[in-house]
Amino acid sequence: MRDTIFGRAFTEWPQRVVVDRGDELRVLLTPGTEGVGPQLWIRSMREGDPGARGRLLEAYARREWEMGAWVWQRTTRLAIMYADRYFAIAPMWDEHGEFLWWYVNFQLPFTRTADGVDTSDLHLDLIVEPDLSYHWKDEDEYALAIRLGLVPEQWQRAIEGARDEALDLVTRRAGPFGEDWRAVPG
Repeated sequence: MRDTIFGRAFTEWPQRVVVDRGDELRVLLTPGTEGVGPQLWIRSMREGDPGARGRLLEAYARREWEMGAWVWQRTTRLAIMYADRYFAIAPMWDEHGEFLWWYVNFQLPFTRTADGVDTSDLHLDLIVEPDLSYHWKDEDEYALAIRLGLVPEQWQRAIEGARDEALDLVTRRAGPFGEDWRAVPG
């Protein structure tokens, strides 16, 4: 799975396909998986540098970023991606297999390639707790991405609709929010 921007990858992660329904794809990412990502992001993860995220968005806007190796750590993530929705829903578990939360990543609908699938992270996230309470994450990053021209107006309109759609699923406990996630899928 790759995240791309301006036709260039900014993350690449090998993942195991758990379910492929054509327009819905479920892929599993487990601790220890080796992938690549932007060096500024890797540095922010290692050093806890909050300013690195803004510098990374600026690097994307300039189309100048360097990639580095990264090993996925601590959590197991099952990304439920859609070919027709501007978000993915990712149930996540800790290193002991305990369900943590759903991570709703706003992104482009996935497209299939010869090597796997491509999408693009749109810099806005929603964390939904097991009790279905929720909070928005990275709204400041999303606003900066808009200002830098990384999220065109057409995508912004789609994201507004996707925000409503995701919250509707949470409220109705529908889709992945109505499934039992106590155990990590095998």
